[in-house]
Amino acid sequence: MSHTAPIRLIALLLAVVLMVVAGTPAEAEAIEALTIVAIAGLALAAIVLIAYLVVANVEGDRGASEGRMVWVACAVVDGCATIPADVAVALMPPVADAADRQGP
Repeated sequence: MSHTAPIRLIALLLAVVLMVVAGTPAEAEAIEALTIVAIAGLALAAIVLIAYLVVANVEGDRGASEGRMVWVACAVVDGCATIPADVAVALMPPVADAADRQGP
């Protein structure tokens, strides 16, 4: 692309027009008090929801398996016991993907 004088002049003119349009103040309009309260309430609700989801995501990873016990099925009447959830997950066979289960 050639950066000749006319192209530079057009670019400068467009930049000046954009600055003038962006810098011109708009007419002031009154906003009702109920609208302001509604906007503030929605913003506060969004902040609370986002904070809840962040905390739940962080706490969910740690607390999912801590202290959880899993009953293991067995054939012996007196031999059944509980094991930690981490051990139960390690003993389970891997789950096949949906692509693996479909035929040709």
